[in-house]
Amino acid sequence: DLFEKHVREKTDREAVVDPINCADIVGREPRRLSWWQLEDLVGRYTAVLTSHGLRKDDALVVQLPNLVDLPAIYLACARLGIIVSPAPVQYREHELVYICNSIDAKAAITANRIGKHAHGEMLVRVKDTAPALQHVFVLGDAVDGATQIEPLLAQVKQSELAAAQQI
Repeated sequence: DLFEKHVREKTDREAVVDPINCADIVGREPRRLSWWQLEDLVGRYTAVLTSHGLRKDDALVVQLPNLVDLPAIYLACARLGIIVSPAPVQYREHELVYICNSIDAKAAITANRIGKHAHGEMLVRVKDTAPALQHVFVLGDAVDGATQIEPLLAQVKQSELAAAQQI
């Protein structure tokens, strides 16, 4: 409710900001989003997650640094009733396999790389040992076995955005 209130009342005011060293962390330039732009991104994540079969009570592992995508993903999951299991970026395969298997994670989202570590490739390897894990989404260049999420976000239709706002 508070998020929706801010979207209505503070539409063009700045809501979230990537770290200034975002290019060093995940390989993209930093972004600054207004409340309305954040709402748009939340709707796009909502549409992408639902189009890939995620539903209420499904579990999603999120291993991302503090990017504008992080609150957008959390808000999209809150709308859908998806359970988010945040994983620190320092965690590696051993910890991620344990998390994914213990919560029957249906999907995971990470960046292709965080710093110098290839998180996308790592989560694809986790997928091989976590039977419930159906989707690995990555920000940045996709690796074999993972899906690059930015093109999916960009392809969301206006009708899907409208539907996402009604959830």
